Amino acid sequence: MQETYYLNETFYTGKAAWQILMQSSDKLIIVKFVAPHCGSCITLKPVLEQLATEYADRLHLVEIDMVEETELAIALGIRNAPTVVLFQQQQEQARIAGLKPKKQYLDMVQQFL
Repeated sequence: MQETYYLNETFYTGKAAWQILMQSSDKLIIVKFVAPHCGSCITLKPVLEQLATEYADRLHLVEIDMVEETELAIALGIRNAPTVVLFQQQQEQARIAGLKPKKQYLDMVQQFL
């Protein structure tokens, strides 16, 4: 089972961190579902981290291993990695599956700020 890591006030990993943030934060929550040895996941990581840093006062970034958290991935309809899901006020607002240009992630976030 994947452990929960509190990395700082913006970056988190694990299902438990996501669940806590869903219940306690008014900020946008971006969840990046990844898988081991996923090259696109590795490529996407700095893109999302830069975006999260730019908007640190308004969002959280959570990384969840979809292999470790299979039940959650299935419940949310996650079929491939990477998949990025944006939550606001405990509701899914947007989703991007696969590796896309940075602008697409930026547009998704800005739409809900």
